[in-house]
This record gives sequence, C-alpha cells and structure tokens, in this order.
Amino acid sequence: MKKLISCAVCLALCACAETSVVDLNDSKDVARMQNVMELEYRDWTNTAEKMTKSMISSGAFKGKTKPIIAIADIKNDTAQRFDTDILTKKIRTTLLNSGTAQIATNYSGEDATSNNVRKLRNDQEYDQSTIASRGTLVAPNMSLSGKMLQRNLKLDSGWFSSVDTRVEYYLQLTLTDLKTGLSVWEDEQPIIKEGDHAPTW
Repeated sequence: MKKLISCAVCLALCACAETSVVDLNDSKDVARMQNVMELEYRDWTNTAEKMTKSMISSGAFKGKTKPIIAIADIKNDTAQRFDTDILTKKIRTTLLNSGTAQIATNYSGEDATSNNVRKLRNDQEYDQSTIASRGTLVAPNMSLSGKMLQRNLKLDSGWFSSVDTRVEYYLQLTLTDLKTGLSVWEDEQPIIKEGDHAPTW
C-alpha cells in the first residue's frame, strides 16, 4: 500500500512539472526572463553587440590591411560556471560577418586541423598536391583577451523588509597589437541585476 502511495505521489509531482521553450522572437516570452539573476541569453547578446560596436567604431583596425585576431583566454571570475566562448563566439561572429576582421583559429589552439593536415606531408597514402604547402599559415596581428567579474551587494530597504541582492557583472576586454604589444582598444560593459537568489561562491 505504501509503495502504491509513493508511486502515486511521484506521478502527481511529475504531472505538475511544466517545461516550456522560450521563443526569443516573442517579446512576452523574453520578458519572463527579466527576473533571472544569473547571466542569460539577452545578457550575452546585448553585451557582445555593445562590445563589438565599440571595438569597430574605436578605429582600432585603421591601418591594418588584414586584421587577424587571436582569441586569448577570457577568464570567468564569477560564481557561475560557464564557458566564456558563449560570449566571444557572438563577438567573433559579428566581426567576421561585418568583414572588419578575421579570426585565427589555428594559432589559438581552437582548431588543430591545420597542423594535423601538415603532418601528412610525405605520407604516401595522401595525394601530396592536396596538402597545404609550407609558409601558407597566416599569423595573427592582434589579440583579444579579457575577464568577466562579479560583485554582490546586499540591499536593505528598511525594517521588516526582505534583503535583496544587487549583482554587478563586468565584462572587461582588451585588444592588443601583437607587433607593438600595446593595447589599441579597451572597454568595460556592466550588467546589473537586483533580486533574490543571487549566485554566490
């Protein structure tokens, strides 16, 4: 009897659980995400757009006939575990699609295929005319690096009030000219949220 009751309770709980897919093109669906204290889709999209516009309009690419950017490590110094490629992918996609710059995937270790193909030289199993010749890889002349920071502040509006938290996220990026080692563009974009259940360490 106890087993039957337990099974019934489990089934009832499962039936009550709801899962929905957020339509990012629907303003009502997107509006429901506004109380999320963690970093989410809109945060990545808006911040990447602001950073890319800032980079392009700064004039950092002037004088560079072929800006080739190597993406260095973007450090995640927040209480959340996420791959910072979520952010940098949006930035690099915008740069590539705009025709403003190119991305060096081989140099940053992101794609080892270029090097692996070159190891096939003198391998009789491969048509050597299809193997990339020496001196064809292009080195980057710029590097993009940065950090995502988080700062939590307790908010208390008075007696008998609940204590909320303000979470301040800061994305800091630096674009370096690899020939001179000098920074040619830097920017910081804040993402501020207030509410309950803030991500903590």
